[in-house]
Amino acid sequence: MHQQVRVTAVVVVHDGAAFLPQTLAALSAQTRPADVHIGVDTGSADSSAALLRRGLPPGSTVLAAPPRTGFGAAVRAGLAAAAGEASSGAGSAPGGSGSGRAEAGAQEWIWLLHDDSAPERDALEELLLAVETAPSVTIAGCKQLDWDNPRKLVDGGLTVSRGAERLIDLDELDQGQYDGRSDFFAVNSAGMLIRRDAFDRLGGFDPALPGIGDDVDLCWRNRLAGHRVVVVPTAAVRHATARRAGRSTPAAARRAQVHLRLKHAPWWKLPLVWAGTLLGGLLGLVLSIVAKDPGHGLRQLAATVAALVRLKEVHASRRQAAGTRRTSRRIVRTLMVRPHEVLAYRRSLLESLDPERSRPLVGDGTGTDARGSQQPTGDSDDFAALAAPARGWAGTGAVAALLFLGLLSVVGMSRFLGAEALAGGAL
Repeated sequence: MHQQVRVTAVVVVHDGAAFLPQTLAALSAQTRPADVHIGVDTGSADSSAALLRRGLPPGSTVLAAPPRTGFGAAVRAGLAAAAGEASSGAGSAPGGSGSGRAEAGAQEWIWLLHDDSAPERDALEELLLAVETAPSVTIAGCKQLDWDNPRKLVDGGLTVSRGAERLIDLDELDQGQYDGRSDFFAVNSAGMLIRRDAFDRLGGFDPALPGIGDDVDLCWRNRLAGHRVVVVPTAAVRHATARRAGRSTPAAARRAQVHLRLKHAPWWKLPLVWAGTLLGGLLGLVLSIVAKDPGHGLRQLAATVAALVRLKEVHASRRQAAGTRRTSRRIVRTLMVRPHEVLAYRRSLLESLDPERSRPLVGDGTGTDARGSQQPTGDSDDFAALAAPARGWAGTGAVAALLFLGLLSVVGMSRFLGAEALAGGAL
């Protein structure tokens, strides 16, 4: 006899009125419906909150959160509110849509959705079938398809380089080429199914990563805890990944990368990682100057320094990760992309972002490249974050080079500053 399973669906919304009706309709049309429904609106300026109340089943928990609430914080707030309603006896309805407490002996799972991620009708059923026969799997993710062109695959699983750089598939038609995938380093939070006890033990998403990289970090810690992360290709989600590209700036992606690098590095490597990351930021600035785009290099360097000086947040995040780690970091390291593969990835990325070398997607029907973009938490654009912005004023490079060389001169001559006179053969 199969163990009873109880699923809590959590929908996080922010200014998603253009997509939310289809997402809620897809949620209600599931062949295996969720048992509990929770909606969290993070200060939407449009009609998202009203749509959320009308679109969820009667008795569902609907919570209003502050506008700057991150995805992970919204999920935690929604689960806490549902648990509070359940303990007080409020919000329950026939069918248990408002109950946040699992029945005795039932295994509870959390299904996470964004306002712009509409699951296919059998998505939840396929996810549950995949985890039913694999007790070691505590996180399962969906195949991500483009919202407007469901034939286009935008995410078939996430992985990172050994420098914590997030890498995903780019602009491919879904021809089943990745349907043989199973275990993966991480999955997108849009459509993520996670076992409730594992989620609670891990402490949920890292508060220091409010929007970018939080899904990668959660799966990273889940693997370090000895559990598996799988992609379920038969469970598909249509995701409007391009609409929040503005929230995933190159600087934000860099801050998340540096934070992950510091969080998951062994303690004895921290000084080397810290110094190497700073030197890497300086080298990036030099390369940006050479490429006549110093503005991008300066922003990346500023983001690097901003992440490096967040010592309090890094310490709290390291304690969170250390408290649940049960396996060696080497096990997770084998799932990361090796340096030569990262170089190949970047080469293909640059080619795809070159408008002169890009080609329309076959079968798109428009004659143009309907390129989408992928977000670290599902809410940001990884490829926009990796691509350098348009070049600005050409003279900026000369000014930045002058400032940079001036700084080096001051550092190099610092021991002579304040001296009364310089004389002798050593002058």
